[in-house]
Amino acid sequence: MASAGTKSVLFVCLGNICRSPIAEAVFRKMATDAGVVDKWKIDSAATSTYEIGNPPDHRGQACMKRHGVSMRHVARQVRPLLYVALASAPFLCSVVAVGHRQWRHI
Repeated sequence: MASAGTKSVLFVCLGNICRSPIAEAVFRKMATDAGVVDKWKIDSAATSTYEIGNPPDHRGQACMKRHGVSMRHVARQVRPLLYVALASAPFLCSVVAVGHRQWRHI
């Protein structure tokens, strides 16, 4: 769980290899550039098990590289324990509509 005074954000999509890790990487870069990254717990996860253990999609990695955004990630699923750890986060971001609907099943 994030320490006192730290905000948390969790980006969620179906597989956690495209949209959510890109959102996580871009948010982390913006927070770093703004000098506030130490005030944030930034993470991403999938609603499905399709891509667990896989790296981000090569197209997303290439895009992030072109824009100078670091992206180190391995896909994982939102599990109840992770959700509980981040539930106090005021920011849970579903990157696609299907992700939002699937929250009910976690």
